[in-house]
Amino acid sequence: MNIVPKLSSSARTLCFRPRAVVGSHVVRAAISVSLALAIAVQFMLFGSTQSVQAQIKLDNGLAITPYMGWNTYYGLGSNFNEQTIVSIADTMVSRGLEAVGYQYVWIDGGWWSGTRDNNNNITVDATQWPHGMQWIADYIHSKGLKAGIYTDAGSNGCGGANQGSYGHYQQDVDQFAAWRFDAVKVDFCGGHELDLDPATAYGQFRDALLNNNSHRPMLFNICNPFPPNVFGQNNPPLQKSAYYSYSFGPNTGNSWRTDTDVGFPNSVLWPDVLRNLDHDAAHPEAAGPGHWNDPDYLGPGLGMSDAEAQAQFTMWSMVAAPLIVGSDIRSMSATTQGMLTNRDVIAVDQDALGAQGTRIKQDGNGDVWVKPLANGDRAVTLLNRGTSPLTITTSTDALGLTHASTYTLNNLWTHQSTETAGQISTTVAPQSAVLYRVSPKAGNDIPPSTSLSAPSTPAAYPGSSLYLALPGTGMTISSTFENYGRKTVNDVRLDFSAPQGWQVKQQPAGTHTIGTGGQVKGTWLVTPPAGTLPGSYTLSVTATYQWGNYHKESTSTQLVVTVPSAPPSGTGYLSDHYWLDANSSYSVPFPNASVEGYPITLQGHTYSKGIGVVPQSDVKYYLGNNCTHLSATVGINDIVNQINQQGGTAIFQIFADGTKIYDSGLVTRAATKSVDVNLTGAKVLTLHVDDAGDGNYNDRTDWADLQLICGAPVNTVPNGPWPHFVPQSTLSASATSAHDGYPASAAVDGNLNTIWHDEFTPQAPLPQAITVDLGSVQSMLG
Repeated sequence: MNIVPKLSSSARTLCFRPRAVVGSHVVRAAISVSLALAIAVQFMLFGSTQSVQAQIKLDNGLAITPYMGWNTYYGLGSNFNEQTIVSIADTMVSRGLEAVGYQYVWIDGGWWSGTRDNNNNITVDATQWPHGMQWIADYIHSKGLKAGIYTDAGSNGCGGANQGSYGHYQQDVDQFAAWRFDAVKVDFCGGHELDLDPATAYGQFRDALLNNNSHRPMLFNICNPFPPNVFGQNNPPLQKSAYYSYSFGPNTGNSWRTDTDVGFPNSVLWPDVLRNLDHDAAHPEAAGPGHWNDPDYLGPGLGMSDAEAQAQFTMWSMVAAPLIVGSDIRSMSATTQGMLTNRDVIAVDQDALGAQGTRIKQDGNGDVWVKPLANGDRAVTLLNRGTSPLTITTSTDALGLTHASTYTLNNLWTHQSTETAGQISTTVAPQSAVLYRVSPKAGNDIPPSTSLSAPSTPAAYPGSSLYLALPGTGMTISSTFENYGRKTVNDVRLDFSAPQGWQVKQQPAGTHTIGTGGQVKGTWLVTPPAGTLPGSYTLSVTATYQWGNYHKESTSTQLVVTVPSAPPSGTGYLSDHYWLDANSSYSVPFPNASVEGYPITLQGHTYSKGIGVVPQSDVKYYLGNNCTHLSATVGINDIVNQINQQGGTAIFQIFADGTKIYDSGLVTRAATKSVDVNLTGAKVLTLHVDDAGDGNYNDRTDWADLQLICGAPVNTVPNGPWPHFVPQSTLSASATSAHDGYPASAAVDGNLNTIWHDEFTPQAPLPQAITVDLGSVQSMLG
């Protein structure tokens, strides 16, 4: 068996919710309250519950450009105190964040446990805040920074009982102002409990801020994080959801959340960044000086790769979002520090025109976004959402630029400039973004803009981003180099790089001269050797060329291919085989268990085999045309009945090489459904679970008893191309420490993209170890 180090997680996140304990496991629970009591209290304190948008406009002179700063929530959760905030403020200065515009040190939920004195003034724990809240605000100010604080529109808060300001809006605002805080974030967990109308409640809070006793300007961040239907059908309705805040936000706050939370403490992941980006982009007309769409915080170092974190920073700048760092900056890497302090990228976010960037093109996973800038330039981002490199193309005409004979492309991340006659094209790495500032005219000393397409080969099936490399089988790879500049490029040479031992044959060889709009294509026949171990492998193409009389340049691009395990054979359970890839919304897929390790239990019957996931989810297997039949039982795990009656619906689907061969229709907690499909001729099998329209809260879905019928075993080494692997069903793993959602079993779950991770907070001491039990004596390779 070969144990491959795993570099990133396929775990997925869900919007922030209070958590409750069921048995010994933590599960997410919905907020509940007596509706009759809620309505009575609301009527008594504020009168009618009708949604009435106040006509008063927030005019506090703040956030003329999107505000910048740091917040406790994602990096620290509720685990902080006075000394923590002091050290954060010090770090804001010492690591250069304050110098480039990060102003706010924002104390989120966890600063207060909901206590008040006899006069209903907020009181805090003297152990947590020995010098009090005014002292900590003054300390933040002493560093040239501003102080932010947090509450809820309801009686309770997202962190617990009585941690909201309902019935005390003016009193609490006056207290925050007396403490000399500069900004207030108002959440809506308690507001949802009381069925408040967000426009009305936030309008009342705005009025309290504008009329505070200290006459203190205070920035107002509206934070209703609940999408429509997240707690069940029409709960909340669209008009009370995050998707509707744009309608009253510009007259009410300096910013308003446009979607659910982008993660959990210590976990911000790429799919959720894309989700929040798309919903934030829905209403660019609502944003402008003093009032901004807010897609939530930046999360470098909290689960995303450096490239993904940089892409998030790029896109937040493109959509003129507030730039609030959610990570613990005291431990940020030099790479993260360099990213967060890139003045050229920050200038795009802070541009005086105040325009929110918009998407002007989408082709598959490739996006083109443009943002007009105050001096007439355009910021343009080429965004690759997918898992394979993409060549993304646009033009200066599409960007709406003034006509010129040549243009300068300034790459704001590499700080390199090139000239183009009008075409803009580059190959963007997976889950990454390229950001240019585009200006009319270019000097003679600027190199021409060129593009080298990502290596291409037929996908596993049409429309797939999965590229398979089979041991002992040749595949054709191609890549094209193009010149978009006014200048000619000479001595163009294309070279290919593959892992050691892989056979490569190239066509054509030699060098080439290419004028404006010209191109040269390279083609290679590439064969992985017999016995190549399953895993991900990188293939690279490099173009070298010359422009002018002596300037030499080079550019490279890569393609990641997957060598699968041998196809299943005989009869058995699909869940005992290694999958190609898998994802499961805010959790991880669990082989032979339900979500979070619970037994697979459907309608009172427990199954020892199967896969537990949360929708949206996809689990892919390589069958290699060797299987003919699959049967299973699908349903909602019985544990949802121990949580509450919300959610617990899903739709199960099966795809063979991208073609749907099974659809369960609506599945509820009331009954299971049977699966019986023909797999003849299928190369790649995908098990997909979709949300049934009421959000994926409490949707714990199980594929039970996935029984396969397949052909004879495909030859394995030494008789053929496939190495022998220890069956997954015989393996087990344990670790000295594991964080929730990153169990030791993830190290041997068959997905090369998931990880075991030790505890984040408190950080488990070194050394850390993981132990894998192979189940029997085995000969190890590698």
